[in-house]
Amino acid sequence: MQHHFCPSQFPPIPKGHAADFGGSIIIVGAGVSGLFAALSLERMGVRHFTVLEASDHVGGRLRAAPDEFTSAVGGQAFDVGAEWIHSTDGARVLASMMEDLVGDDGNGDGTSATTELIPYQPTWHFRSRKSRLMTALYKETKFNTTTWHGWLMENVYDKVRDRVELKTPVDEIIYKEDGTVRVILSNGETREADRVICTASLAVLKESIEGKLLRFDPPLPDEKQKAIRALDMPPGFRILFHMKEKFCPDLMSLHSFCNLLSDPNDVALIYDAALGKTHVDSNVLAFVAIGNQNAGQFGELGQAELAAAVLRRIDEVFDGKGSAN
Repeated sequence: MQHHFCPSQFPPIPKGHAADFGGSIIIVGAGVSGLFAALSLERMGVRHFTVLEASDHVGGRLRAAPDEFTSAVGGQAFDVGAEWIHSTDGARVLASMMEDLVGDDGNGDGTSATTELIPYQPTWHFRSRKSRLMTALYKETKFNTTTWHGWLMENVYDKVRDRVELKTPVDEIIYKEDGTVRVILSNGETREADRVICTASLAVLKESIEGKLLRFDPPLPDEKQKAIRALDMPPGFRILFHMKEKFCPDLMSLHSFCNLLSDPNDVALIYDAALGKTHVDSNVLAFVAIGNQNAGQFGELGQAELAAAVLRRIDEVFDGKGSAN
């Protein structure tokens, strides 16, 4: 059984197609969309563009574990943001994403030669009950030695890093009558451009239309505001624990199979994050919560408080083995 949650073909990005464009472009946001937009502009021959990122890092929802954690588990990188490639053919997904974006030094599919993928088919448990059905049906792909974040850095960000400005939050985007755009930064600085590509997250756009964050002048059209309000991005988080011993199954859902089917956007999972990785000797347990019920209840906690609360949850499931390890 194979499944793919990506288009079979992406729109073409013809090399040099916009080489005659002499204007300037500002990309707001250096998440995945912003970085791919930058790489696409470079591929098309646009010479003057800048990426403005509010935070001190790029990648958006793609995040790798801190260096301290990586060192503690023997140098193996782990994702704390997006982790799985939702396909049984992860190589095809990566090749599709990089189609038309391969540079002259590429290896033919737009990915680094260091990218090593592994099949991911964990044994599923719903609490203490093993699920043969889910184990048979659930097949995806994971990175072996790198991470989603590491892949993005090497294959996309490194090619446009000189165009990215970190810690540069945008307060307002003003569309002028002459067709150009003025971008006002939080420090009061003003930037001018011929075009703006806004790749701000859905959460930021929701705050924007409520007048709390990024402002648009004139405001976004009513149909766009309506579409933004209609979209839902449930809260979620992932926490990694370096354990002395392995005591959890490959993957455990804290709710029943019926609950998972009825609301797949509200889940809590405990699983072996090192499963299948060939260079890992450490025991790394991951806790993922998604949705208003499972993640929303922790929304007001700081990082240390959140980790402590999750560890208590793990102790409840595994009779104190979380704290003991």
